[in-house]
Amino acid sequence: MDHQLKHLTNRQFDRYCTLVYSECGIKLNEEKRALLNARIAKRLRSLNVSPDRYYDQVLQDPEEMARFIDAVSTNHTYFFRESNSFKYVQANRPEIWCAACSSGEEPYSLAAHCLDLGGSPSILATDISDTCLNKARLGIYADQCVKHIPAPILKTYFQKGLNGWTGTVRVRSRLRQLVTFKKFNLLKDRLPDETFDVIFCRNVMIYFDSATKEQVVARLVSVLKPNGYFIIGGAESLNGLKHELRYIEPSVYLKKGA
Repeated sequence: MDHQLKHLTNRQFDRYCTLVYSECGIKLNEEKRALLNARIAKRLRSLNVSPDRYYDQVLQDPEEMARFIDAVSTNHTYFFRESNSFKYVQANRPEIWCAACSSGEEPYSLAAHCLDLGGSPSILATDISDTCLNKARLGIYADQCVKHIPAPILKTYFQKGLNGWTGTVRVRSRLRQLVTFKKFNLLKDRLPDETFDVIFCRNVMIYFDSATKEQVVARLVSVLKPNGYFIIGGAESLNGLKHELRYIEPSVYLKKGA
């Protein structure tokens, strides 16, 4: 039987929303029904299963769970996005965590920024999406993805694709070696052993409710050094949340010194 997904029923949609929330804290509302529909339709066709059977399979198979979370959590980003906050990254404070790095544009941008300052950063870049992390590790992007990169940085740290790679650029090894990519669930996974001078967690908490935001912020801030900066997306705010950070300017917070 060929399962063509027209739409999820209310019951199915609610079950999937609950699953997404419990696994990664993303709160899907009615406006996201079409998105969820589209994201899982491909797997339903590939496996030739119904939405209910697929739900059971996701619960039973860790690899399918990873594919499912991958599909519903992938976000759009670009190089040097909201780069005004990069001014809080200093050459002598090089330990950085990009806690929702998507396909790698943010950590590579930060690596280039730090090298231009004369620093040698150590950047941990994490995301929940295997697809995004694989792309990030490869470091190859379409030409249109690098249009926000300042020309001197593009020339210094990126290599233009030739022959079969025409229309792409690759991050040079001197940048790639500064970034360590790892899979990480902001809600559930064990925190890194090291502490950080700056933590970026941008444009992911817009999908969280207040309780989840508080939980994620508390976890991340616990590995932020005293007088370290916590930087969120321009469309995000910590207003109304309990936290130990001091507001500096929109999207930028400081952890008070010990």
